Amino acid sequence: MDMMASVKSAASAADVGELFQYEIEQPVTLARQNSAMLPIVNAEVKGEKVSIYNPSVHVKHPLNALRFTNSTKLHLMQGPITVFDGGIYAGDARIQNLAPGTTRLISYAMDLDTEVARAKKSSPEQLVSVKIIKGVLYTARKLQRSQDYTVKNAGGRTKTVLIEQPFEAGWKLITPEKPAEKTRDLYRFAVAAETGEPEKLTVTEERMMTQSIYLSNVDDNTIRIYLSAPVVSDDAKKALTEVIKRKQALSVLAAQRKQLEQQILVIGKEQDRIRQNMAQLDRNTELYSRYVKKFGEQEDKIESMRAEILKLQGEEAKLKKSLDEYLIGLNIT
Repeated sequence: MDMMASVKSAASAADVGELFQYEIEQPVTLARQNSAMLPIVNAEVKGEKVSIYNPSVHVKHPLNALRFTNSTKLHLMQGPITVFDGGIYAGDARIQNLAPGTTRLISYAMDLDTEVARAKKSSPEQLVSVKIIKGVLYTARKLQRSQDYTVKNAGGRTKTVLIEQPFEAGWKLITPEKPAEKTRDLYRFAVAAETGEPEKLTVTEERMMTQSIYLSNVDDNTIRIYLSAPVVSDDAKKALTEVIKRKQALSVLAAQRKQLEQQILVIGKEQDRIRQNMAQLDRNTELYSRYVKKFGEQEDKIESMRAEILKLQGEEAKLKKSLDEYLIGLNIT
């Protein structure tokens, strides 16, 4: 079907600053209440038939599309277009304003001869590196995710299927090394799908995550996880082991101090009960005298325990200062 054989352009185009205009070359006279459709542009343009798969458009089938290039020297205005494939009507589409040399993808119908199946995969988080600088633990972890696509072409010829996948900031494309195309918010990967032969594509992305935390705020169980990690250096493991040792010594002192403080609280409650009972008794009774003696013994015990608490607090402060100085002096990269 030669759609250009009997139609000639009736206008020429010219740039007007950043805009453009069409000028009618020959005046056109129309009778009253009549109209005419004038061919403004009649020229061959470049085009390549492809299929576009985007799961947000259709989860199973791609769309038939045309990689449309304005190979004319004229601007093409936006509007509807009709696509013919082999002289047969294939579908309708719409284009935006196209300057000379501009290329656009135009989809116009569902490609029912092609199916795409996809499957997501994710890998466990992987510890990549550990550093200790002035008591701060710096870690780097790698996250990896993959998307598998299987393209099945039941048509009669080889097809180029463009698979669209959104990309997120912070994620780096690993495989394939680079996409066939990249827009503002998605990748396009080209797959040559042979007839009757499934074609597979795997898209793998990585993301690096860093974290920093002061070692004194890291619990022992977390530190032991780093001790078992193969990427942690021997020097770092030695330092982490020493940190656990010093923190455990602090924990022992803290536990002893808290135990004494708890005992003082228990004795204090007992003394409150004794005071209430003594208020109801005659001072000359034997029970009153026993309460007085017991109260005195408890006060001596509380005084002794408070002295022990002060001693433990001093030892805790020394160990804490020693730990802080040790952490500040660490520089393991």
